[in-house]
This record gives sequence, structure tokens and C-alpha cells, in this order.
Amino acid sequence: MVFISTIVLARLLAKDDFGLVGYAVTAISFLDVVSDFGIGAALVYYPDDKRRANTAFWLNLFVRTLLFGVAWILAPLAGAYFRDDRVIPITRALAATFPIDALGDIHGWTLRKRLEFGRTVIPDFLSAITKGAASIVFAALGYEAWSLVWGQIAGAVASSAVMWFITGWNPSLEFDFGMAKGLLSYGVHIVGVAFIAMLLQNLDYLLVGRYLGTEALGVYTLAFRLPDLVVLQFARVLSTVLFPLYTRMRDIPGSLAHGFYLTTRYVSLVTLPMGVGLALVAKPFTLVAFTDKWAEAIPVLQWLAVYSMLLSLAYNAGSAYKAEGRPQVLTWLSLVRLAMLFPALWWATTSAQSIVAVGWMQALVAFVSGVINLLTAARLLGLPLRELGDAIFPSLMATAFMVAITLGVLVWTESLSSLWQLILAVLAGGITYVGALWLFKRDMVVSLIKNLRSSLMTGSDANRADA
Repeated sequence: MVFISTIVLARLLAKDDFGLVGYAVTAISFLDVVSDFGIGAALVYYPDDKRRANTAFWLNLFVRTLLFGVAWILAPLAGAYFRDDRVIPITRALAATFPIDALGDIHGWTLRKRLEFGRTVIPDFLSAITKGAASIVFAALGYEAWSLVWGQIAGAVASSAVMWFITGWNPSLEFDFGMAKGLLSYGVHIVGVAFIAMLLQNLDYLLVGRYLGTEALGVYTLAFRLPDLVVLQFARVLSTVLFPLYTRMRDIPGSLAHGFYLTTRYVSLVTLPMGVGLALVAKPFTLVAFTDKWAEAIPVLQWLAVYSMLLSLAYNAGSAYKAEGRPQVLTWLSLVRLAMLFPALWWATTSAQSIVAVGWMQALVAFVSGVINLLTAARLLGLPLRELGDAIFPSLMATAFMVAITLGVLVWTESLSSLWQLILAVLAGGITYVGALWLFKRDMVVSLIKNLRSSLMTGSDANRADA
């Protein structure tokens, strides 16, 4: 739904509108990183306790309401940094999502702890629909950049409201200071990791917005949104699922290493062809979906697709570190990546002065840090490097075949319209990828199909039981 609304909004709004909201989102992210102090993750880590859940709810609501006030006061600093006072009221408005999100946040973490992920689909889906529909309506009415702001707030309200209805849990008026201290002591490590992750995720926005301006940031934002939705969102969702699963597996010898091996294989089977494929068809896709108004986003999109694919391969390692009670490992690895990324992006924005160069540096740093992360996870979990390579090899092999065929189709269809070029390239690439896996790794494909069928049947049975 966000993908569809992005296509519509790209046609209704200007580059400056996306860039202006990008300023505000970047400013808000500095507070968003500490918005729950890791309280939700701590709730998953500790055993079930109603009193702890109630404590977590009120503690989280207090922290997020406090941050709303802080954001209101500090908003002028965002205007000063980005040299644009228009960002001040937008930043203040977006900060309203802090207390709104707090009303349903602990409800969502409770569902994840119980592995009831099916129930989180409805609030997530309705939030996406509300956010996209509201943004489109306000954009059509001429609200420009503010249409994105009102859409974001509407989506937050919808998510929290539906979360209360779905869970049926109403927090009671009780608060345990001892439990609150325990939640914060665990959560502070998560906040440390999250703060560094925030810098890693927003450093490009900070530097592009500061040195290259709103239009450049608008183009970069749109180029980043597609690989983020298609590739990294899959990795994030899987990571959300894996964390509570890994916490249950940590006491069974060897199970965590085997689980990491399987998830690495499954992630690579999905994100490798998606990332590489998106880079290959970036030109016809951009022209068809966003029109030639956004043509300068094409080379940026290509490099960011590669970046997102590389980053996704080691995404689930963080869940394993947190499940073992060692989030500090993720902190140190994130610091290493940050130490590489800052000078690379500084050069791209101040010397090269190019958002394409920003994409290059993102992909290069993602490759180096991804290798380090995978090797570290394999060593800590006791997974032999040979098995780690075996996990990724099938997707690498099939993707290589896909690249060869897709490039041939793109050259062959160069004289056709962008729409037909996109359709034929996607069909040829998808068929080649699946065909290569079936030809060379048939046992793995059959096993995957059986697992998916079993999962779907189990989910269907559970839904009937709930009904």
C-alpha cells in the first residue's frame, strides 16, 4: 500500500515537498531512536507478567509524551541546521506521532512476544491504507508537503486504535518501579544500538539535506523508498519475527546456529534477486511509475538497490545477538560501520557533490560491513564458514543466471516502450531465477514449498480455531 501511494504521490507532489518532509523526518529520528528506551524489546526478553506489561505501557507513554515536548522545543534547531525555517512547524507536527504511537506500541510488542504475528497484520495494513489515502487526498487538495505529514499522523492514529481492538488488552493503573528499572536496564543497551542504527540510517539524509539542498534530498528520498520497501522491509519484518523465536531457542544447544543458517538462506533467496533485479530494471520502472520528472533518480536507485540487498543479508544477525543477551556486539559492529560510512558520505556530498556518489558509497560500505557482520555471527554462534557460504550459494548462482538473461532482454527490447521493456525484463528474470533454482537445487526448492504449505495450513487452522 505504501508502494502504491508513493507512485501516486510522486505524480502529485514536487521534489521540494519530499525533500522538506525528509528534513523533518531526519530531525525527528534523533528522538525517535530513544522513544521507547528499548522497553518493548525488554518486554519480549523477560518472562510473561501482567504487572510488567502494565508498567511497560505507562512508562512508554510517559517517555514518548516527554519526547513530544522536547521535539517541540528543539524544532528550531532543525531549521537552523537545514537552513530552512519551513521545517520547524512540520517537525513539531510529526512529533505528535510519539504519544499516539505509545498508545498501541506495547500492545504490538505483546503480540510479538506471544508469536501472534497474524494479529499484527490488520493494524499494520489499516495503518498503511490510512496513511496512503490521507496523504493522497491532502495532496490532491493542494496541501503539498503537509499532505505527507497529515498522512503520517492519520496512519499512527489508525494503528494504535486498531491495536487496542485486536488485542483486547486494557492496561490497568499499576506501576512497579522495580520492574521499570529492569526494563530500562535491558533497554538501555537496545537504545545504544538503536541510536547508532539511526545515525547509519539517516547520515545520508543529514549530509544530502545540508549540502545538496531540498530538491536533491527529494530525489534521493524517492530513490531510497523503493528498495527500502521492497528489500529492507522484508528483512526488518523477518528480524521482528526472529527475535522472540531466537529467545526461545537460545537454551537448546546448536539450535540458534542452525536457525541462523536457515534464515540466512531464506533471506538471500528473496533479497538477492529483488535487489539485483531492481537495479537492472531501475530505468524502465522509474519512467513508468514516476514519469520522466524523476529520471535523475535512476542511477541513485540502482546503487541503493544494491546497497539494500547487501545490507539485508546480515540483518538477522542482530536478532541473534539480542536473543543471547549480547546486544553490545551489535553496538560495536554498528560503530565499525559508522566509522566507514561517515567519511565516505562526507566525500560524496562535499567533494563529489552528487547523490549518485552517495549511492556508490552506501553500497561499498554495506558490502564490507556485511561481510564483517556475517563472519562475526558465524563465529559467535559456532557456525562453520563453509556452511555460511553454503547458505548463500544457491541464491548467488541463480541470481547470476538471472542477470545474464535480464541484461540480454533489456538490450533486445531497447526500442520498445518502457512499459513493455519492464514487463518482459521482469518476466524473463523471474522465470530464469526460479528455473535455475529448480534445475540445480531442486531438493531445496521442494523443501521450501513444503515448509510454506505447512505454514499456510497451520495458519489457516489457527484462524478457523479463533473463529
